[in-house]
Amino acid sequence: MKPGLPVAFRPETAAEAYLGLLGARGVEYLFANGGTDFAPLAEAYAKGQALGWRMPEPVIVPHENMGVAMAHGYTMVTGRAQAMMVHVGMGTANAINGLINAARMNIPMLFTAGRTPVTESGAVPGARNNYIHWAQEHFDQGAMLREFMKWDYELKHAEQVETAVDRALAIAASEPQGPVYMTLPREILASAFPAHGMSAGASIVAASPPAADPEALEEVARLLAHAQRPLVITANGGRTAEAARAITRLAESFAIPVVHYRPRYLALSTEHPMHAGWEPHARLKDADLVLAIECDVPWIPAQGGPAPHAKVVHIGPDPLYARYPLRGFRTDVALAGVTAPTVARLLERALTHAPAAAALKERFDSVAAQCAAERRKARAGAAAVPAALTPKYASACVNRLLNEDTVVVNEYPLVLEELDIRSPGCYFASAPAGGLGWGLGAALGAKLAAPGKTLVCCVGDGAYMFGNPTAAHFVSEAMQLPVLVVVFNNARWAAVHRATLAMYPKGAAAGMKQPPFATLEPSPRFEKVVEASGGYGVRVDTPGELMPAIERAMKVVTEEKRQALVNVQLEASYVKTS
Repeated sequence: MKPGLPVAFRPETAAEAYLGLLGARGVEYLFANGGTDFAPLAEAYAKGQALGWRMPEPVIVPHENMGVAMAHGYTMVTGRAQAMMVHVGMGTANAINGLINAARMNIPMLFTAGRTPVTESGAVPGARNNYIHWAQEHFDQGAMLREFMKWDYELKHAEQVETAVDRALAIAASEPQGPVYMTLPREILASAFPAHGMSAGASIVAASPPAADPEALEEVARLLAHAQRPLVITANGGRTAEAARAITRLAESFAIPVVHYRPRYLALSTEHPMHAGWEPHARLKDADLVLAIECDVPWIPAQGGPAPHAKVVHIGPDPLYARYPLRGFRTDVALAGVTAPTVARLLERALTHAPAAAALKERFDSVAAQCAAERRKARAGAAAVPAALTPKYASACVNRLLNEDTVVVNEYPLVLEELDIRSPGCYFASAPAGGLGWGLGAALGAKLAAPGKTLVCCVGDGAYMFGNPTAAHFVSEAMQLPVLVVVFNNARWAAVHRATLAMYPKGAAAGMKQPPFATLEPSPRFEKVVEASGGYGVRVDTPGELMPAIERAMKVVTEEKRQALVNVQLEASYVKTS
């Protein structure tokens, strides 16, 4: 969106009003994959650009799933919801994978689709005039994704545009946040907009965030003050810098080890004395108080759980994860509230009951020493070049590229023990739903949101193919969004065979060199794909080649401002990583 353009204008059609409303309500980008339903919007854009209207900047995305990931990536960095539009039900179907990820990660987004024209005669502007308009129609277009949307609606009349847009954005931004869906029939977009115009400001605003119940907060504060071996487990606790600071202060003040279990954001620096690694089960058996802070899966019941005498508290905007059909983790207190203020208030109340400073200092020193020893033991580093290319060594090499201006987007392969990340907002990982293909688009969206940062996107070979790489590299070149992509390529669906081994460790599949449903051979020459869009690609076959290769690729990104890809040929391994 160009700065300084006027907000006030006189829309003549619903399409013009829609675009103007998005701009007026602060939506900066409209990610789009168009179709025949876009004609009124295309005309409205052309008119608005000629007249200097304030509208969101269109971003052309050649695949819907990648576009959703871009919007996701932009919002996870900025916190600001964006809009996306796709072609009727067909485009909606292509985007559902990414929308499930966004829903499970509480990413606010206005996701819209055209709707097959309703009328057949041709008497109404926008009526059916193409053979596809019959076969593409759904009885209930929203049904295919309604389970994962906070709200969905089909625009019925031009005068509803303002109410529908304001309601959609308000619901998306209200806690727990998430995507909303609106369908826009072509005839409605082409129809006349009422002469009374639009409100300058939003007619509906987001609901105030939930605040923790004072009595429940006091109960948890007393539990914390009296606990001898408290433990924090989090996955999304570092969603905002404020939340990360609140959790860090809580951990420091009460000497609480913090485990990031399958984290999507980091709440503590990886080097913090209270950072207790990535695996909760060993510590759970000794903890007398477990604080699961924005953590949908704090442990795997088959692998262990809290001691019978321990108290378990879940904290977050939706501590019971009401949209998960089945989730049976023990819950003694469910403390509903936005993480940053809730944790800050909990610390404030707990300090009024805190044990002696000497006792907390002794616990802090003990926990810090244990965490430091575990970190040293878990890290291999990249100083010694190993005999084979392993995920651990590749992760250590990637870590050597990182600094305070680097953002890592991780879709599965990184071994987290090797990372040194000290600030919130520098690490993002894929959604717990596991919808593959998120990483490439999310990295591009993050780069769009933070152009001054260097984006490193780590993906497995399967995730890379799911990410619509041709579309992603096209957008990178077209929008000048250079990203370094590191493909951890073991030519396997390792998770598929790992699941088979977990169930049948001595079964027939366990002894096969090419287990069923798990091989991706022959592996494509991924380094050639990025070259088609003006990028730099290199294949790495031996450990000695890796560090020079990724350093060269990083220079291409930072100095030449071109995208780069390093195709790392890893040994086939089914070892579960952090």
